Amino acid sequence: MDSEIIRAYLWQDVVRLGFCPASTVDKKTWLRQYCMSLKDFWEVESYPPEPDLLSNQALQIKINKATIIGLDIDCTIHSNTKFNAQFLFSPSGNDPFLMWIHDMDDSYFSFPNQKLLTSINSRNGNRRTAVRELTTDNIRSIIDGLLLHPAVHMHLISPIEDHEIRIGSGIGNPFQFLFNLRYHLCPIQEKRAAEKERLVEIFAKAIRGNVKIPPCELMAQPQ
Repeated sequence: MDSEIIRAYLWQDVVRLGFCPASTVDKKTWLRQYCMSLKDFWEVESYPPEPDLLSNQALQIKINKATIIGLDIDCTIHSNTKFNAQFLFSPSGNDPFLMWIHDMDDSYFSFPNQKLLTSINSRNGNRRTAVRELTTDNIRSIIDGLLLHPAVHMHLISPIEDHEIRIGSGIGNPFQFLFNLRYHLCPIQEKRAAEKERLVEIFAKAIRGNVKIPPCELMAQPQ
């Protein structure tokens, strides 16, 4: 099977197994574990508040003064394909002002990745074939492309020495987007390096077993 087709299947698997909680309860659990993980991963003094369920059944989380960068992040999730995240900055002693909004609106057409993969099965194999040919290099490349170094990204000027922040500006899944922020707003280089190796390991295992990764495992601290 062509290596890019293999990675396309595995790419979809990483999103499905790690970043697609199904029910409202599952989404709240994912977000709660996410918030709880930030205190230790970012080495900040307190946890962000737990997610709120809004009257329209959307979920909202707020992260204040994210690490030493000082961003306020307000993310409202309507579904796995519709969300917006507001980024605010608070200069010392002043009220926060809105910097930008990352918005995903699923009422507009986006490329149908899974349908395309399904349509080419007969010519190029299928997911099972891709999993048999899974390699560490494949997983590492996918983790980079999805989370750690998305091809389409924005750079933030960082006060963290030798730390390039790449916010995935083409990410359409809210949970994947939040995880991208979790990694890039971590100020400790050694933790980021260890986190990459941890993610490669847990996603390779999940893909081979075709099992979803529990949020507590996904948000575990790197060793």
